Amino acid sequence: MNNQTDIDIVIRYLEDPDNEQHKTQLNEWIQQDAGNLDIFLDMKGMWHGDPLPAASAFDTQGQWQALDTMLDKVPVTASLPAQKKNTRVIRMNRRYWWAAAAVLVIAGTWTWLGPGGYKTYATNQQQDSLRLPDGSMLYLNAHTQVRYARGFGKDNRLVKIDKGEAFFDVTKNDALPFIVNAPEVEVQVLGTAFNVKAANSGVKVFVQSGKVSAAYKGTEKKVILTPGVEASLKRNGHEIDTRTHKKNNNILAWKTRTLTFDDTPLTEVAEALEDFYNVQITISDQQLADKKLLATFPNMSLDEVLDIMRKTLQINITHKNDLVDIY
Repeated sequence: MNNQTDIDIVIRYLEDPDNEQHKTQLNEWIQQDAGNLDIFLDMKGMWHGDPLPAASAFDTQGQWQALDTMLDKVPVTASLPAQKKNTRVIRMNRRYWWAAAAVLVIAGTWTWLGPGGYKTYATNQQQDSLRLPDGSMLYLNAHTQVRYARGFGKDNRLVKIDKGEAFFDVTKNDALPFIVNAPEVEVQVLGTAFNVKAANSGVKVFVQSGKVSAAYKGTEKKVILTPGVEASLKRNGHEIDTRTHKKNNNILAWKTRTLTFDDTPLTEVAEALEDFYNVQITISDQQLADKKLLATFPNMSLDEVLDIMRKTLQINITHKNDLVDIY
């Protein structure tokens, strides 16, 4: 995203909303990405005097310093394209500062998007964390997007996870249940710690502590989960599969950055590595599938892990791009 271009397109329209050329440019920009509409709505609100949204996990001071540095390099005037051989020049007033600050917020790891009743946060390549108004903590994996109501903690505790994976450490409040909405699935708790993964195939819910209810939306089909139990709810499905994991499992490895295998069959090792490193692993020699691995890998690269596995299990492994073959 070209931040300066985006600022110019939105500001030109806000400065002169009746200008047909500005309307066309704005419409074309909005059509490029669904998120651009949300960006425009928030910038429009700030343009008309709404306060810049605050995010507890956002480095406000650092971003203002970045803004000052950026503005030092930019002239105090911004010119528009020539129309009939005349060029309009607009002096940057305080509104431009707010608009520029908004784009800096949008360009960060956390993204303010949600128009209407929700605040939306998204991660790109990195993980991040967020403290909610009620004190609950959210830990987001990479490529994750969540939303929560602007009135969160007052009359509701509703969080929506649109995609990705998040770990919830919920502050107990018997009077106000904590609800997580995932695609086709609703999770409800009072106070606990649990993990939700929303993938194309469905939603998985794993409980670390406390008790969680997981259900298909609009149905009576639900399951109560206790510590160590994971539920799998498929997209467009009706059945809920549950599985009890050993204490040393790798469901939260994305958060702890540590993989632990306690006499784990190679097939399960491969599944964990696929999920953690986002690769595809094939075990060509099925006679190796029952080989067991006893090892712990604290924040190690995939090649380091594969090298240790190769020597420990005395197997052959090739790794090229996102494909790994064990034989």
